[in-house]
Amino acid sequence: MMRKREPAAVFPAVLAVCTLLLHLLWTRGIYGTLSEDTCETELFRQMKVTPEIFREAEEFAGEYSCDPMEVLSVIMILERLEPADSFRLEYDTWVRAVEVLGKKREAAFDAMTDAYRAVFGGLECFPLTSEDAGGGSFYYENSFGEPRNYGGSRIHEGCDVFGEQPQRGIYPVLSVCDGYVEKIGWLPLGGYRIGIRSRDGGYFYYAHLDSYGREFQVGDTVRAGEILAMERKEAEENSRCTCISGAISARLIRKS
Repeated sequence: MMRKREPAAVFPAVLAVCTLLLHLLWTRGIYGTLSEDTCETELFRQMKVTPEIFREAEEFAGEYSCDPMEVLSVIMILERLEPADSFRLEYDTWVRAVEVLGKKREAAFDAMTDAYRAVFGGLECFPLTSEDAGGGSFYYENSFGEPRNYGGSRIHEGCDVFGEQPQRGIYPVLSVCDGYVEKIGWLPLGGYRIGIRSRDGGYFYYAHLDSYGREFQVGDTVRAGEILAMERKEAEENSRCTCISGAISARLIRKS
């Protein structure tokens, strides 16, 4: 006759199995569908990093002496690239996430951290200033990803920044980071533009410019806050506002 197993003996085994399952689910939940190509996805390129999230990453990194770009990567991975402004990272979660990502998705985690560092690592100032124009404020339209038809069907890959004054050539366009000139000259889609490669590998593209700040040549070094050009404003037919000036997009160009 079989002896009936006591509930007290069964409970620890069930608890152990449940704990293991929860651990596996939590571990899998950390990296989810993260891959080395995540940085090429449209969602990643939308850069849904709000000032609140960036501040959370910086403050957490300062408190626990860690890399703010790694912290930012962990937050964005945990929140599937769309974190709520109210998100707060707990230290225990940070430790476990870094451990899991290092074991399961090290290359993808490093690629994402490098991408965020390229975009945010060397930023020091806003790309426009109104100081020489007697003050005033700026506003921008987040038109990244919106359809465009000039030059063929495409999407807009920049953010438009506008100044209060309607005149052209009164707002200096500043380099947001240290770096060097990689591209300069006229393009059909962007007009006069300049492209700056930052020290962290990001490529910053400033378009719809008026006059350049100096006779830039490819390879010239620039400093954060240096005047690159003057902003240009053009009135567009059938447009509800003054055309974009000082448009800037920041994208990671993979290093060879």
